[in-house]
Amino acid sequence: MDAFSLAFSYGINKLSKKSVIITAITVGLFHFFMPLIGNFIGISIFDYTIIKPRYVMFCIFLFLSIDMFTHFFEEKLKIRSLNLIGTLIFSFSVSFDSLSVGIGLSYLCNNLVLALSIFCLISFTFTLLGFWLGKILSSKVGKYSFLLGSFTLFVYAIWIC
Repeated sequence: MDAFSLAFSYGINKLSKKSVIITAITVGLFHFFMPLIGNFIGISIFDYTIIKPRYVMFCIFLFLSIDMFTHFFEEKLKIRSLNLIGTLIFSFSVSFDSLSVGIGLSYLCNNLVLALSIFCLISFTFTLLGFWLGKILSSKVGKYSFLLGSFTLFVYAIWIC
């Protein structure tokens, strides 16, 4: 859902199909590898740390929500570049919560690779759908898509915490 809402807000910009596809693929790959890393880390590591993953996720989504909200009030919208660094930051920020998913995933399923592959494909699809809907609805809602994306991320951040 976080990949969808962030992609939705990016969709109002004039992004090339190549950038959209590369970003969606990168998000999908991050959604494959982050739970895999989380699975290897294991749940015991979080018993010994003060910082819990949900608080870090809350901060990330709250920051993204506030950032999107402030862009709504700008006179001229900034066209955000999805270059290599931008794509990696985008992908990491929407995939970080997948790290905690991977911690207990081996207890929920027998075939970890199949579960992660499905997770990867669904996140790829939702990211593409977010870009596509953002592009279509930008002519109708324009800058208000930033408010919608900001609200969605804010609710998600509150729900996590």
